[in-house]
Amino acid sequence: MTSHILPSQSFRPARSGGVGQAFGDLALAAARLTRALMSSLSRGVPRGRRHSAIEEANELRQFANGYLRTDPGFAADLMAAADRHELINEKA
Repeated sequence: MTSHILPSQSFRPARSGGVGQAFGDLALAAARLTRALMSSLSRGVPRGRRHSAIEEANELRQFANGYLRTDPGFAADLMAAADRHELINEKA
């Protein structure tokens, strides 16, 4: 017959805040998250040089060229979108 002897250890009890403390912590975390989201939304977008419709369309065409070998259908859709973008914004 074998027996196992385990040394006894004393552990500190878990935080004794209960459900109320957990909800308080959750509310604090939610408030901090909300504050962080609101501050990130209120930041302005950096204003750089605005690209023309032709430049934007050319960038999209360059992006589409990367998909010509692996997904020619997707590349063709991107090329068509670039053409539409150029035509729509040319009239505006």
